[in-house]
Amino acid sequence: MSNRQARREQARTSRAPRTTRPSAGPSKRPSNTGGGSDIFSRGFLLAMAGFAVVAVVVIAVVVAFAGGDDESADLASELEKATAELPLDLIKGTKIGKDEAPVKIVSYEDFQCPFCLQYTAEQESQIVAELVKSGKVQIEYRHLPILKNESVRAATASQCAADQEKFWQYHHKLFIVQADAGQATSEKLNVGRFSDDNLKKYASELGLDTAKFNTCFDSNEHLELVTNQQREANQFGITGTPGFLVNGTPLGAGTPSGIEDWRQIVTNVENAIATATANAGTPSATAGAATTATATATKAP
Repeated sequence: MSNRQARREQARTSRAPRTTRPSAGPSKRPSNTGGGSDIFSRGFLLAMAGFAVVAVVVIAVVVAFAGGDDESADLASELEKATAELPLDLIKGTKIGKDEAPVKIVSYEDFQCPFCLQYTAEQESQIVAELVKSGKVQIEYRHLPILKNESVRAATASQCAADQEKFWQYHHKLFIVQADAGQATSEKLNVGRFSDDNLKKYASELGLDTAKFNTCFDSNEHLELVTNQQREANQFGITGTPGFLVNGTPLGAGTPSGIEDWRQIVTNVENAIATATANAGTPSATAGAATTATATATKAP
């Protein structure tokens, strides 16, 4: 169970137990002989019930905010760990993994997207650790900046980082900034996190050649590439983020629920390719059969 799941379960089970109803019997309440107000009157009980409801709401709000802070810290921590463990020898531009890997995953993402943040911290890091490093998978990041101006600026900046083979470090940095700001639980768009000045600052913090980076960024050198990738995603029917291709085939709506689903997808594709290769009579037939089989095998579980 993850830290976040444990906190949710603790919050659920920590509610005060329901009190036992008193047994029926003669009233122990003293008679009201002096004409004063009865502290057990209907009005008093209703007022106390109202206070109890307010208290429950306040506690729920406090717990929700505290849980959000913890989740943000967890995501940032996971991303920092993933950055430290990046297989630098397997990085080439926006790709990570061996070119001969049998399974090619393309992810279309937006740096302001909270779901992309969660996918990157919780799933991508596991895919890299388990499936990329083992040679089974290669991941390629492509841009689908659907959340407007700062998404586009972040996308072009990341491509300038890719020119210096620092895309994956920069990519992680941008998502760490979002995690630290609480984007996963309280989405805010175009609020300056990815202002031009900040995007340049992040490059400097990562040790990039800032003169080259700034020239690339200020000239919008990669804007056409970003625009073309967005158009390409739409042609595949991908309009939300994150969206995925597996060996050139759209994975379908939504994100797999976890590493277990990704393992199954990879296994299905490997088995489909092996079967197609064994059954095909010629190299060209093998390629065609493998493509067809892969399309079937990559259906979301």
